[in-house]
This record gives sequence, structure tokens and C-alpha cells, in this order.
Amino acid sequence: MTRKILMHVGPETIDYDVLLGGIKGDVGFTSKEFVDAMSFSLKFLRKLMGVGESYQPFIIPGGGTSAMESVTSLLRKGDKVLVVSNGVFGNRWIDIFSRYPVNVKALKAKAGYYVKPEEIEEEVKKDHYTMVTMTHVETSTGVREPIAEVTKRIRDYVDLIVVDGVASVGGEEVRAEDWKIDVFLTASQKAIGTPPGAGLLVLSENATKRLGEDNIAGYYLNLKNWIGVMQSMEKGKASYFSTLPVHLILMIKKAFELIETEGIGNRIRRHEIVSSAIRKGIEALGLEIVVKTPEAYSNTVTGVMLKKVNPNDVLSMSLTEGIEFAPGVHPDLVGKYFRIGHMGWVNINDVISAIAVIERALSKLGEPINFGEGVKAVQEYLINGISISSSNIAP
Repeated sequence: MTRKILMHVGPETIDYDVLLGGIKGDVGFTSKEFVDAMSFSLKFLRKLMGVGESYQPFIIPGGGTSAMESVTSLLRKGDKVLVVSNGVFGNRWIDIFSRYPVNVKALKAKAGYYVKPEEIEEEVKKDHYTMVTMTHVETSTGVREPIAEVTKRIRDYVDLIVVDGVASVGGEEVRAEDWKIDVFLTASQKAIGTPPGAGLLVLSENATKRLGEDNIAGYYLNLKNWIGVMQSMEKGKASYFSTLPVHLILMIKKAFELIETEGIGNRIRRHEIVSSAIRKGIEALGLEIVVKTPEAYSNTVTGVMLKKVNPNDVLSMSLTEGIEFAPGVHPDLVGKYFRIGHMGWVNINDVISAIAVIERALSKLGEPINFGEGVKAVQEYLINGISISSSNIAP
């Protein structure tokens, strides 16, 4: 049986209407159909990121990492960059910048924790940084950084503030312009709910002005080479630098139409309900969540600590019963946890299925849990803790 629920940390289960949106033959990259899809998607990306006309949207080939590396387009030789890292994907910024002629310093948190805003503020007051990068939701642990508070503290001390929203955009509140963030980026396969293959980002006017000839970026991911294409496409005029993922962008357009119909606020609320229900179920089983402080819980990823059982066995058994979860990847917690992705088109019935499968798998494998209490806790939360409506149940 191939039918399953994908509760990995990206890609996620994709709505059939989104998939069908890309099943088109003979669509050229200069065709009206594609240019219209690109134009709509660029405009809606501003809404999704919470920015106005002064921000420049980009949709480029690749994914979250390509969007991350593209921000080297804003740097010059010798610039200082501060990386705020809460885990594996926060560290990816270090790996990227280490390939370029810039000076990099990192502030790192222990697994399950986040770098405190006051620590970041203290550091940027000691030295001038051209750029500070943060990860909104750390996919390796599920930790959410309080980026609005951080930005408020450091805005006057740094030139550029960049946020990796790969695991947040579409599932968490994002108000990039109000928060005075220069670059907010994401990927197509996470909470937006489309297949992998595109990096999406918006640049403030301050950031866009830095796309000069003397930036340190390479060729393909140099946003200076893409900006003219984006501006022309948004106006409904075909343009070319390198071939864009045509059929994926048709799917992104469909996903954005569905998000617009649902309402961005409703979508975020659905993610809040689903994530809270997941945690209620996990805690009722007597298991520990990787994130150590409730204010850092995210709407999109939950890491689950195990006491006895090998998490890979849990993943294998769960998959045979129709639900795919994600392995743990944080090096400090290897072999001790697994991750649940709950983003995109996920609904409350998926939560019940997920917790039920986890209960059965852990019980069969010998993990000491409060069998039956997980599903019960989810049901009680859903019936008592929220007002169930069609917008809560399904996108």
C-alpha cells in the first residue's frame, strides 16, 4: 500500500490540487501561463512575508540552502557576519559563509535551547557587524527564536538582518517589514506545502541597494543577476537569466491561491492548534519534548525524546503503518530522538493518526509510555481547548 501521511519535516504531504496545478504539458518559460503564475506568486509572496511594495520578492531555483547562499549577494570582501545558531541548520550559515572572504563569528545554543536576545544584543554592541543571520524555526530541534524581540534590540547596531524562515513561513506569524528585517527567506517544500525545488525570499530596499558589482556572490545565486527577471515577471513580461522550475511555480501559484482562500491568519491558527495537540499527546504519553522552554515551541516541528527505544525502529514501524516521521539530526542528540513535522496542509485528524501510530509503535517496541493516554489527551484538547470549525479541521 502506497497511501501514507507524510509528517516529515519537509517535504510534507501535498494537497492534490497543488500537485495537479503543475500537471500541464507544453508550458514554456516565456508563455503567458507561466509568466502570469510567476507574477501572481511574486506578489503573493509579499503578503506571506508581511511586506509591502518597497520589498523585492525573488523565487529562484534550488531550495532553502540556495536562498541562504544567495544572501552573499549583499556582502563585500572583509564584511563581518554574526551567525545566531540554535542547531544544525543555524550552523549551515557558518558553512556557507566560510567559503567566502568574510569574517564570521557564531553564537550557539545548546540543543533544545535558543540564543537569548540579550546575548545577541551584547555581541553587536561590542563589534560592528554588516550582517546578522538568525533561524526562525530550527528544523533540527523545533526551537523557535524570538526574532521580533532580537531585531528590536539590534536594529540600530547592524546593517543587515537576515532570517531563515525555511521551517516557519506559512506556519508561523511573519511580519518582516514591521519587524524591520532586511531579508526573509524560505523554501517551497515546508509550510508552503509544495514540492522541493525553489528558494523564496524578500529583500528590503536597504538590502536591494547592496546588489552591486562588487558583491562576493558567484554567478548562479547572485541576486543581481535575478533581480531584473523578477521585476519583469512581476509586471507580466517574460524575462530570462536561467530557466526557472516552470511546473513547480505553477504548483506554488496554486498553493498560494489556496492559502489566500484559507486566509494567512487562519492558516497560522491551524498550525498553532495542530502543534499544540501534538505536544499534548506526546506529553501525555510521558515523553519529553526536545525544546526545553515552552515559549520556544514552534508551530511546525516537534522533536520527541525517547528513553529506551531506538528512534529508527520507531520510524520504521510507523512507516509500515502509514505515517512517515523524520529522524533526529542534531549531533548532540543522535539516537535519542525523532521529529514530527506538522506543517503545510496538515489537519487535526492527522494529529490523532500520528499520536495513535506513535503509541502503538512505542508500546510494541518496549518504550515505557502511558499507553492510550496520548490519543485521549489530543481528543480532550480538541474538544475542550478549541472551538472546532471547518477552518481548524482542514485547510
